[in-house]
Amino acid sequence: MLNQKKIHFFQEYSISKTRNIGIIAHIDGGKTTTTERMLHYAGFTRRIGDVDHGDTITDYMKQERERGISITSAAITFGWKNHRINLIDTPGHVDFTIEVERSIRVLDGAITILDGVSGVEAQTQTVWDQADKYGIPRIAYVNKMDRIGAGFGRTVKEMRYKLGTRPLVCQLPIMKKDSIGNNLFFGIVDLLDMQVLDWNNNPNGSIINKTILTEQYPISGLFEEAVKGRSHLVETLSEIDDQLLEIFLANEDPMKVPVDDIREALRRVTLSGKAVPVFCGASYKNIGVQPLMDAVVDFLPSPLDRLPPLATLSDKIVEIPLKEKEKLCAFAFKVIHDHKRGPMIFVRVYSGKIDNRMTLFNTSSRKRERVNKLLQMYANDVEEIPSISAGNIGVIVGLKETRTGDTLIQINDSRQDLKLQSIDIPSPVFFYSVEPTSISDEKPLEDALKNMLREDPSLHVHVDSDSGQTLISGMGELHLEIIKDRLLTEFKVNAEMGKMRISYRETITVEQLEHTCLYDRELMGKKQKAQISLMITPLPENDKGISEEGGNRIEIIIDDLNSEQQNETNNQNSLTKLDKIEIRDALHSGILSALYRGPILGFPITGLYIKVHSPKLFGLESTKTAISACASQALGEAMKNGAPALLEPLMDVEVEVPEEHLGDVLADLTGTRRGNILGLETSGQLIDYDHSIEIYAPPDSTYISSNEKQKVIEPKRIIKAHVPLSTLLGYSSSLRSLTGGTGSFNMRIHSFGIMSEDRAKSVITEIQGGY
Repeated sequence: MLNQKKIHFFQEYSISKTRNIGIIAHIDGGKTTTTERMLHYAGFTRRIGDVDHGDTITDYMKQERERGISITSAAITFGWKNHRINLIDTPGHVDFTIEVERSIRVLDGAITILDGVSGVEAQTQTVWDQADKYGIPRIAYVNKMDRIGAGFGRTVKEMRYKLGTRPLVCQLPIMKKDSIGNNLFFGIVDLLDMQVLDWNNNPNGSIINKTILTEQYPISGLFEEAVKGRSHLVETLSEIDDQLLEIFLANEDPMKVPVDDIREALRRVTLSGKAVPVFCGASYKNIGVQPLMDAVVDFLPSPLDRLPPLATLSDKIVEIPLKEKEKLCAFAFKVIHDHKRGPMIFVRVYSGKIDNRMTLFNTSSRKRERVNKLLQMYANDVEEIPSISAGNIGVIVGLKETRTGDTLIQINDSRQDLKLQSIDIPSPVFFYSVEPTSISDEKPLEDALKNMLREDPSLHVHVDSDSGQTLISGMGELHLEIIKDRLLTEFKVNAEMGKMRISYRETITVEQLEHTCLYDRELMGKKQKAQISLMITPLPENDKGISEEGGNRIEIIIDDLNSEQQNETNNQNSLTKLDKIEIRDALHSGILSALYRGPILGFPITGLYIKVHSPKLFGLESTKTAISACASQALGEAMKNGAPALLEPLMDVEVEVPEEHLGDVLADLTGTRRGNILGLETSGQLIDYDHSIEIYAPPDSTYISSNEKQKVIEPKRIIKAHVPLSTLLGYSSSLRSLTGGTGSFNMRIHSFGIMSEDRAKSVITEIQGGY
């Protein structure tokens, strides 16, 4: 329930007091729970939403509330300590990694939430790598410290050896023994202020009791450990920050270094990416959230602290300066479809300002777009605003053609080929067919799919030319399950869904293939004629091709188009003359359309270098349609003569298991799952980090000691392997059975590998029912 006393943030804060941040973590790490507490303490909600009860603000989709997970990235704006925070709560499930990617692309900083019991998990490493890719400064928050088995010190050490970062402990958890001897999370020690913070007198965590920590504090050894922690913090900061080193040398005693100087040094090392401040708490129990919000303001960057984004302009790399009075440059990083408002485009404005009713130019689609309304988002609630200024995130209503990854400028801007760096979209690996139940349902299904394609760039839809079926491809089983659910319940489409299948690929196995094709047909009473030649070779193993060309590389040579042909085309009718750019575009679109469907089972073609050369034109008969159709037909004919083969998706798999289950898991991977083991590692050796750098991790009961040289109790083994995706369906359940629930795994698409002849026959029989 949103607070009726709405706060208008839009013009209150300058860019320096703005924070565009995200919350990233493994699934079920407590991202949404933490966000709900932040909203409550900022005065945005009257009561705290609960994931388990399905009444959270950020998880507002029906599918999110039913499953208790985040699927989309919800954007919220709220105020804290005279700053404006634009916060994005992202999903943690591997099927929705693209949601994290497109959110991180526009963030300035991030909170990484770690589970105090599970430590650094598989998806944590994936999202950490994504943040590294964009150079996002981070702070870490070890959540669930109230759970049995939570280990703050162990998790800090795992950050070092699993993520390769340098953690700086800024808080200590305070544990008290209950009547039966269990450790209970009571509060935290702030190592900067040397204060004890506890929330015991207020059940919803709104009131914090602060007590100066002295030697007389009733918990034995707490003061001594806090002194040790603060000393390590100051000494480590002095090693990596010259300004604090001078202050430290002047004071000599780490306990005498002023709090403000430590705070400023922490901000500098966080922004530079040299270290990560670490905090702790238990969000579900309302402990530790306000100090985390303070840390967002104190240590994470404003848009002014970040390097200007890079864009391409006339094939040159240019910087986009963060100035409101500069020309407009905005990036569309998310699209959602609202049944009342239509498409809602989430944008990050990098320079200039978007005003209401402004006419924009989309440099990606080359279309004019008109702004109908500008909105500030509060998850699923909105506030209309007059403009979105540089450095801010907002929503535009009224854009008809804009998709995720598009660049927007003003209509009168001369830089019409300006493009900000787009988002890498991984290849889809699962698909199913969808058919309307009646002819009257065809249009609603088409409209729903069009809207979902704009929302989700990792979703692919194409029509099988043989069967006429519409095929939907996605990133994983859960991804497509959600899509199916939304089609039926949210868009209320009457449709039948086929069985979920793996999206294979096709290629050729001959070393080189030459083919010439003459296209000569009559369409609607008009002669269509063109001729081209192709040279096709498989790409080298280490060449992944171009993602926009389906993992292929297309080269088009039309310089050998002789002048007589061009003159003949141009002279017959000046209205139909084709310039070289139009001819090139027609050839490219024809090849792309043919790449969608291979000759064996109609799967997309990949892994090829395709050289299009020696085009021959025949005057008015060589229209763009004829040229495109000729290119498409040429590739289709050539593929049949190239010893085509089926490819299956190979996954990069990392399985983390205790030593005692290693043999069983290895046997399972190399046996029925046809996996290729690449190596075995111990969990403490995941990243080749500098062992000479000592880190401070407070002792806890889940590992032996705080000595950096000591190993974690029973370090797990990491199996790295390449495994066909088809054998990994339901692997999560199998791994749980094999390891008694102690194993975990992470997988991502590595490449597509050629199937054995027996395997290919089996797949063909399964899909076609025979040859």
